[in-house]
Amino acid sequence: MNVTQEKIEKAVVMHLAGRFDFGAKKTFKDSLDEAMKEGSPIVLDFGQVSFVDSSALGLLVIAHQTLKSRKIPFSLVNPQTYVRQVLDLANVAKMIPIYQTIDEVPQLPVVPSGV
Repeated sequence: MNVTQEKIEKAVVMHLAGRFDFGAKKTFKDSLDEAMKEGSPIVLDFGQVSFVDSSALGLLVIAHQTLKSRKIPFSLVNPQTYVRQVLDLANVAKMIPIYQTIDEVPQLPVVPSGV
């Protein structure tokens, strides 16, 4: 899995790409640790994630607990159909809000179109 980060107005967006599985543990954890340094809301962009397994779900739960204890808002955006089905089956949305686009994330400022 590849992870890149983008700092937008008041959040850090982590763009994940590829298979989010046990092999991605170190990459994900290191990237999350880096993003947490900002203290800003963290958004995981799942648009390029093709697969998630149980270890990835566990990593999301740990990330949620860590960020919640630090009072850092955390959400997921843009999961592909298959990935969304896995997230739904695991009831991830009961812990971590999932949105279709980054514009729907409520804690982020809305930038008017055409500006």
